[in-house]
Order: sequence, then structure tokens, then C-alpha cells
Amino acid sequence: MKKLTLFLTFICTFGFAQIRKQIDSLKHEISIAKEDTNKVRLLFRLSGRYRFNSADTALIYAQKALRLAEKINDTRGIGDGQNLMCRVLTVMGNYPLALEYGLKANPIYEKLKDTTNIIVNFTGICQCFREQGDYDNALQYALKAYKLGELFFNSQNRIKSPLPSGFQWFDKSYMKAILCSVYEKGNQLDSAIKYGEEAYKLRKDFTGVLYPLGNAYAKKGQYDKAMYYFELGLASSVKTNIQKDKLEILTGISFVFKQKGALDSATVYLKKVLTDRYGKNFPVSLLLASTQLANIYESQHKTDSAFKYLKQSIALKDTLFNKGKTIAMQNLIFKEDQKKKELEDAELKFQNRLKIYGLIVGLAVLVLVALLLWRNNLLKQNANNLLQDQKDKVESTLNKLKSTQAQLIQSEKLASLGELTAGIAHEIQNPLNFVNNFSEVSVELANELEVALRQRGIEANSEEGELVSDLIQNQEKIHHHGKRASSIVKGMLEHSRTSSGVKELTDINALADEYLRLTYHGLRAKDKSFNSDYKTNFDESLPKIEIIPQDFGRVLLNLINNAFYATKSVKKPLVVIKTERVDNGVMISIKDNGTGMSEDIKAKIFQPFFTTKPTGEGTGLGLSLAYDIVTKGHGGTIEVESVEGEGSDFTITIPIKFS
Repeated sequence: MKKLTLFLTFICTFGFAQIRKQIDSLKHEISIAKEDTNKVRLLFRLSGRYRFNSADTALIYAQKALRLAEKINDTRGIGDGQNLMCRVLTVMGNYPLALEYGLKANPIYEKLKDTTNIIVNFTGICQCFREQGDYDNALQYALKAYKLGELFFNSQNRIKSPLPSGFQWFDKSYMKAILCSVYEKGNQLDSAIKYGEEAYKLRKDFTGVLYPLGNAYAKKGQYDKAMYYFELGLASSVKTNIQKDKLEILTGISFVFKQKGALDSATVYLKKVLTDRYGKNFPVSLLLASTQLANIYESQHKTDSAFKYLKQSIALKDTLFNKGKTIAMQNLIFKEDQKKKELEDAELKFQNRLKIYGLIVGLAVLVLVALLLWRNNLLKQNANNLLQDQKDKVESTLNKLKSTQAQLIQSEKLASLGELTAGIAHEIQNPLNFVNNFSEVSVELANELEVALRQRGIEANSEEGELVSDLIQNQEKIHHHGKRASSIVKGMLEHSRTSSGVKELTDINALADEYLRLTYHGLRAKDKSFNSDYKTNFDESLPKIEIIPQDFGRVLLNLINNAFYATKSVKKPLVVIKTERVDNGVMISIKDNGTGMSEDIKAKIFQPFFTTKPTGEGTGLGLSLAYDIVTKGHGGTIEVESVEGEGSDFTITIPIKFS
């Protein structure tokens, strides 16, 4: 490991110097360039240099290039700018906006009949879907680009037509590497290795194929081959200053060490990823690293460390893959399809008229049939009278159906409200960020103004001083309440997020015990005055059941946290967790001797945004989210028994098998 570090340090120093020289040269050219298409292309090239090591800087130059292209009416430059924005925003994890730019670029290239750029743009859209985890759409665009590109590759495996600025590296090796990465992410490992090896033969120094190929071999358990490609890729990524690929490879190396049982080495590489100075630009890499670290510490029973990285993983996952972004992606795809349908509508008008005429005839037939059925119904009324003795049974059945219907209506309301809140929260988040950022800056400016007034001899108790003081207080209140609104929006997005987790055979006793202790120590860390007794009564004969551990853990975390909260004002607080085998399932009970609930409150607790906590302490989404996870995600039930002043008992029942 020391030799590898020294080798990389040498390459890193040399590579960074070369790239810095190229960047300085480009900046100089831009500074003296006129406001024309040449400057647009120079800005594209500079943005491309930053894309894989400082995405936020790359975004700035891409925006400048796009604005200049729009200003001088450079159609091709606008298309190239939108293509580049798609790629940069994908690296930054802003998938809906990335997809929007990618889809905007397509019509421009189609209008220009620029097949080369259509191929390039398809790969950008593919990467956006791939990073989002939508491997079906990613593969669809990758295959589109590959099949179209096959017609345009020359004998040197490069595109025959001129490539957009900054994409001179685009060749057949890159196309195969894209397919390799999509197949690897989707765990189609044989296909990934096939295209990866073909890409490697064409270009052996291409980092973009070395890390997915290494990942594919690592997943198949061929660790020597995996490390061979990882080491090549690490050297290449450092030399070319492609920080994203470097972080991917470090994560891959840690996976190999973990599989071999060398957990200390795996931990070292994962922490390299999390502490890398460029890491903040690549949230997907941070998510993978924090998740693996949490799993390693959990396997070593280092609960505090596991909880720390689990929280980091959950926060990153919510940022990247919340339901609001998913809905935005779906809306963009829907709008794209809608445009195509609008073009087809004109051709279908005549057919629609025919359908209307057919519908009228059909309705006439239906009316005739209805009359016949009505006549038959009159004849059967006498027979129905004979079924009067079954009235009690029918009424009983009807009551059960009404109860089931009420439950279905409640579930549909929750689902619809979840989609609505996700859309609202997504739209609110951007202006809310501006409110928070500018209010914070305004406080700093007002403080500087206060200092400047005092330096000029204007006292704080003067009219000007009091105005500045009032201004500072107002801005602080705006910032405080903006932060509160942000926490509410975060809760709304968390409530509406759809889990993409995989069910695993899980020991419920171990999971409940772990989250009980994590919650207790977490509350103690936040509030030293907090103290409560807790007990467990676990059925040791429970079988392992298939659940999504992370999602179910959130349910336990929420219910246990609420139980401890309810016992704050009790003299001898006690929380008891019990597990028990029931008919074809497992029961988990979380009971407290806290304040309890009235019947009115108990009827509302699973409704979104209902909370009994003081303003600012709860969003009212926790129990609603728990209800969705238990009932929709695991096919179970969640019930509550509570007596005001005596305590509450939440009971979860999960079937042993649920698909």
C-alpha cells in the first residue's frame, strides 16, 4: 500500500502540473477572445477540464458558454451547451435538471441533422439515467447511441464527422465503456465484462472502462483481475486529474478488501473517499462510501461509528434519490412523449371521428341490452325475496366490505398526498434556498453596516443605530424561520420518497435491539438531562423474515423515539420492546408509560402533517411514513392502543412471506 501511495503521489504531482498548465492556457485564450463562436468553444473546453474534479466550477463555465451562445444566436453552440450542462449536472447529482437539458438538446441536433452530436447527447442522457439508478432507460439510450454510432465509426474507431468542442476523446472504446458501466450497475456482469474487455483492447489507458470492468470482476469474485484494472485505472485517473473516476476506483478497491476480510484496509480506502477534497462534488461516490463504512462498522459491532455513517448515507440518499426528483424525471419523460403524441394527433382526427360514430352505435346497443337486463331483473325480484333469510349474513359481509373500502380510501389518500407533497416540496425548495442564503448574507452585511456606523461615531442608541439593530433582528428571524421551513420540506420529501431497497432475511430481535440502543444514546447525546429505563422481551424462537432493513429501521427509530419523548414528564419512565411469533407472521410491540393519547388524537396520528409536538419540534410525517413502510412496503399492519395519562402501545405485525 505504501508503494502504491508513493507512486500515485508522483503521478499526481506531474499530472496536476500538466493539467494546470492547460487550464491556464485556456483561461488566457478566453481572456483575449472576442464574443464569438470561438469563445463559446473555448469555454466548453475549460468547463470540460473541470467536470470530473470541480463540477461546480465546470457548471459556471458551462453556463457562461450557453449564455454567450444564446446571445450571439449560435444554434450549434446552444445544443452543445445544453449537452454539457446535462453532463455536469449529472455529476453534481441534479438529475431532473440534467435530463431537462439533455432532452432540450435533442431537437436542436435533429433540426441541424447532426447525427454525431445526437450520438454524443444520447450518451449524456444515458449517464443521467444510470446515476439515478434507472438502468432500463440508461440501457435504452446507450444501445441507441451504440447502434447509431456503428454507422459512423471509421477504421480508427473514431466518429467520421467533426465532434463538439471538448469531446475529441469520443470513440468506439468510449461507447463500449458506457455499455460496460450500465451493465455493471445493473449487475449484468457477463455483458459488462464482454463490452469492457472489448473497450480495453481498443484503448488501454481509458479510465472510464477500467473502473466498471474492475467492479464487474470484483462482483464475480475474481479479485486479482479486479485489482489489476483498479490499479491501472487509479494511476490513469490521477495522471489525468479525473477525480470522479479516482473516487469510484478507491471505493472498488475497498470492496475487494472487504470481501477478502481485510476490513481495516477497506476502511482506510473508504475514508480516503470521504475526506477527499473533491468529494463534495461527487455525492454518489460519497453515498457508496458512507454506506459501505456503515456496514463494516455494523459488522464489527461499532455502533456509534455505524450510526454516524448510516446517518450520512441516509442524508445523501435523500438528497440524490428523493421522490421529488423521481417525479420530476418522470414528468420530463412524460412531456417528451407528449410532444411526439401531439404530432400524431393530426393524423388520427379522422380515425377519432369514426370511433365516435362507433361509440354512438355501441351506446345504442348498450341501452337496448340494459332494457333487456332491466326486464330480467324485474322477473328475478320474486326469487330475491326467497333470500331474505340471508339478510344477516349479507349485512355482516357488507360491513366488512365497508371497513375494507375505508382502509383502501385512506391508503389512496395517503399515496395521493405523498405525490402532492413531493411536487410542492420540490417547487418550494429552490426559492427557500435563496431565502435562507440571502437572509444569512443580509445578517452579515447588516452587522458590517453597524460596525461601519460606530467607526463613524454613530452610536447604537441613535436613530440610525436602532434602525440597523432592527434590520439585523428582522433578518435573523427570516433566517430562523427559513431554516424551519427547510426542515419541513425535508420531512415532506422524506415522506414521499419511494424506497428502492432490497428485501433481506433479517433478525428482527437484533434489529430492534440495535435501534433501541441507537435511539437511547442518540437522545442522551442531544440532551444530557434525558433519562429513561428500557426493557426488552424478545422471542428467541423467531425466524428471520424478509424485510428492507434500512426502511424498517426507520420505522423502529421513529416509534422508539416517540415512546421516549412521551415519557419525559413521567416520574419512572419506561419503554418496553417485545417480539412474538404469531400466525404466519412476527409481532413487534413498542410500549411506554408516558402521557398517552385521547381517542380524537389517536384517530389522526397516521395522517400526514398531524403532530402533537410543539412548533418546530416535529413535522407530523414520521408516523405517516412508518404506516406506508409497514403496510405498503412489507404487507403488514400497524395498530395503536393508548389510554390518556397511562401510556401507549404500538403493535406492528409483519407476514413471514410477502412479495
